[in-house]
Amino acid sequence: MRKYTLPAIVAAFLMAGSTALTPSLLKHSASLTAVAPQEYEVIDTYARRTPDAYAKSLKSLSEYLTAPARSDLAKARSVYAWIVTHVRYDSGVYTGGSYSSESQYASRILQSRRAVCSGFALLYKHLLSQAGVEVTTVKGFARYTDAQAGFSTGGIDHEWNAVKLDGDWYLVDVTWASTTAQKGVPNDFYFLTDPQAFVSQHLPTDSRWQLLSRPVSKSDFDRFPKYYDAYFNLGFDPYFPKQGVLRAYDGVTVNLTNEGNVEFWCAAGPRGSATHTQVPHVVTRNGDSYQLRVKLPARGTQTLYVFAKEKAGKTERYKQYAAIASFTVM
Repeated sequence: MRKYTLPAIVAAFLMAGSTALTPSLLKHSASLTAVAPQEYEVIDTYARRTPDAYAKSLKSLSEYLTAPARSDLAKARSVYAWIVTHVRYDSGVYTGGSYSSESQYASRILQSRRAVCSGFALLYKHLLSQAGVEVTTVKGFARYTDAQAGFSTGGIDHEWNAVKLDGDWYLVDVTWASTTAQKGVPNDFYFLTDPQAFVSQHLPTDSRWQLLSRPVSKSDFDRFPKYYDAYFNLGFDPYFPKQGVLRAYDGVTVNLTNEGNVEFWCAAGPRGSATHTQVPHVVTRNGDSYQLRVKLPARGTQTLYVFAKEKAGKTERYKQYAAIASFTVM
């Protein structure tokens, strides 16, 4: 896939004539290079400081958020930045009922500032549609918990967006960007996520919205481990291991690929339990390939948690690992 470099988008937000993106003849997304948080700072600051007077209706809010924008990407970012800082996830607002129209539901979310995934997705859609950007909501399956590693995720339980930017489609999950925020900072991994990474935990009911040349089947998706965004942010191969259930004999083996220098920490606990303890492991590296051999002292069905971090120098005082994946061990 082609890669686009996007630092010009900051200037494009305030200056006319942006050519930050190149149109594609393909329907599915081109892969984007990473954009540093400071490269969106102008847009995000503008959106966060939106006066409440403009947030009375979808039309007035959309007009305000996108007024300085000179590209669809700038519009998509500005609307995203407003939602993740002004709407909070609240499962209590879900009633299971239907709504008379999408726009009415989006307007209701705008007033209450509380939503579940469908509300986040519809608000994003209607604010961007008001600005002339082609965007849709996508329903599908999501893997939320470690206990689901290697097992069916059940019924349709999530909704997100696909947005068209100068001819290419990209994936956005405003809900997860909000609910996985750290210290009040939204998780931008879920803004224009690479499709190969996105499908690790999201499977649309319509396979076209995977934006992949070789779509993943539901049966294959159900067998995936539980992955976290840190897996991809730390540079592990996006063509991740697909088997979420591991069979234990004298231990289990996990094979991972990463061009960088990383180190690991592993833990295990009863499947479905909130408790886990550190377990011993041995790492063997051969080039970009890492093999983890993990000893599990207990028997029975367990969840194996794998954490990782960039390897630092000997002066590192505290080690802070991030969860990258979990597996079910039987």
